[in-house]
Amino acid sequence: MTGRVTAVHQLDSPRSLTRGNSARWRALAVALAAAMLVSACGLLSDDETDATTTTAADDEMMSDTETETSTVVTPAPTTAADDAMATDNPSGSNVTLESKLSTAGLGPVQIGQSLEDARTAADSLMIAVPGGTDACRYFTVQNGPAGIRFLAVNAEIVRVDIDSGPITTISGYGIGSTRSEIIEAFGDRIEDGPGLSAIQYVPVDAPDVDKRVVWEVDEAGAVISLRAGRLPHIEPRVACTG
Repeated sequence: MTGRVTAVHQLDSPRSLTRGNSARWRALAVALAAAMLVSACGLLSDDETDATTTTAADDEMMSDTETETSTVVTPAPTTAADDAMATDNPSGSNVTLESKLSTAGLGPVQIGQSLEDARTAADSLMIAVPGGTDACRYFTVQNGPAGIRFLAVNAEIVRVDIDSGPITTISGYGIGSTRSEIIEAFGDRIEDGPGLSAIQYVPVDAPDVDKRVVWEVDEAGAVISLRAGRLPHIEPRVACTG
């Protein structure tokens, strides 16, 4: 009995307790150190992840910057604008220097067409010439050759005037041709007038009997202008004056 009491007291002695506490503290210290190491590793891993994420974001921003820079410096808008301006020339209309004059009209623009139909045929706007009225007015073709005027009476094309340039009739007679050449080509289909300085082609076919082609000539007999259209609008040298 005494031996058991002594053994119990030995287990509970301060030295025994101290040794036990020391062991526990060491274990606790080791565990704490391990926890701190794990935490440190975790922090290091997060830093690396953040660094990787930041690098990816930087790459993305760099890509966006390069794209924006490329968009700013691209010459496409300027080129498109230049191309649009480049269409402002005679080739931008169906009425060209190669169009031919006849009793039917000039090229795709026909005597008797409405202004809207004439615009569609020319594939260009009809631009009003200053002067005249809504009942009688000359028009030019946007993007068309210089020296061409279309006369519209009550918004209907009734006449075409050629005041300059190389445009001729289908038979090839225009400014610079001579009176004698035209008379020789058409014979009795050519009459004097209208007026004292002109000669005119007079059709005999029923659909065209009210139409004429007129060449104005100078004192030497050279053609200085020509026109085609319907009576009575074809007669005056300059229309829409009265």
